[in-house]
Amino acid sequence: MSPSSKKLPELLKAFLPAPDTVGLREKVVSGLAGLVGIGLIMLVSVQFLAPRDLPWVVASMGASAVLLFAVPHGPLSQPWNFVGGHLISAFIGISIAMLVPDKVIAAALAVGIAISVMYITRCLHPPGGATALSAVVSGPAVQALGYQYMVTPILINVVVMLSWALFINNVISNRRYPEKLRKPSPGAAGKSEGKVVAGLGVAPEDLDYAMRELGEYIDLSVSDLRAIIELTAAHAARRELGTVLCRDIMTPDPAAVHYDTPVEQAWWKMAELKVRALPVVDDHRRVMGILTIADFLRQVKHPTGERLADRLGRFLKPSRELTTDKPEYTGHLMTRNPVTVREDQHVMDLFPIYLSQGVHHLPVVDGEGRLKGMVTPKDLLRALYGELLRCGAS
Repeated sequence: MSPSSKKLPELLKAFLPAPDTVGLREKVVSGLAGLVGIGLIMLVSVQFLAPRDLPWVVASMGASAVLLFAVPHGPLSQPWNFVGGHLISAFIGISIAMLVPDKVIAAALAVGIAISVMYITRCLHPPGGATALSAVVSGPAVQALGYQYMVTPILINVVVMLSWALFINNVISNRRYPEKLRKPSPGAAGKSEGKVVAGLGVAPEDLDYAMRELGEYIDLSVSDLRAIIELTAAHAARRELGTVLCRDIMTPDPAAVHYDTPVEQAWWKMAELKVRALPVVDDHRRVMGILTIADFLRQVKHPTGERLADRLGRFLKPSRELTTDKPEYTGHLMTRNPVTVREDQHVMDLFPIYLSQGVHHLPVVDGEGRLKGMVTPKDLLRALYGELLRCGAS
């Protein structure tokens, strides 16, 4: 088989669609958002634009709807790109139509100049090319409008579409618009953002430098790239570790206290067991809260001239009064709704929790929220060390 015939299947594969990584819910929501967006433009335009021959709906808004509602976090979909791309392109299209009588030449100039100017002004928005083209080829109705075309229909369409995008993309979970308002996902979120990347020896400025060095437009933000690297590293580590679950590393059946356990009893129980935290459970062992050393220390942290031990002893002593502001039971002192993990979760899920939540003791629960164990960073390190020894031996 000749080299050219071998390359033919590869060439044909290049035309096949990319792997589908988007869920059905996201696809349906995007379509419905686009439906409402274009519908609103139609309704508003009918109210404001009287002449029947006026092109009151710019066709390029259909392309913008795809970007704003299907890929709202993409760089090309951001408000400056959307607003600037349409208005600048409309201005260029109108100007070229006025200056160049030949429509063939005018159409080519309008689109070409619009692309370059959108690049220069950092508002690249693909539908902007269609807006510039429409200003040239839409006929006498648009020609008669002149620069008013930028206001009606362009600006009205832009305001309506942007308002709907700002609303719907901030109501739907997992979406934020503009993209800069977007918070990292729990898997790589909070204070842990960038820690995996940094652990690989890659700093955020390295990502900025790499994207600049490519010298071409990439429809991917630095934050998205960082998230991809984080998730890739986590998935690779998960694969290397195998199926090590929380139940495999936890301390099973840990001691616990109840809501009405006196704080003094809970303190001495922690001292006896030499632990720094106790889960608080109900009669069915469902986790209600967690009691830690820090909860006690917060009650006696203000210096009064007494030794810490004396302040703590005075706090632990039960009050003899009928009413008191002092926490008497663990339910008054505990941290409510603590972070928990399921017993069937992979241990790699613990890393972002420890890094971002600032917790050291994680109750492990079953599917109904009943306490099954407790896991700490020490348990995680012990498991990782065991895996390293196993890999070294093999």
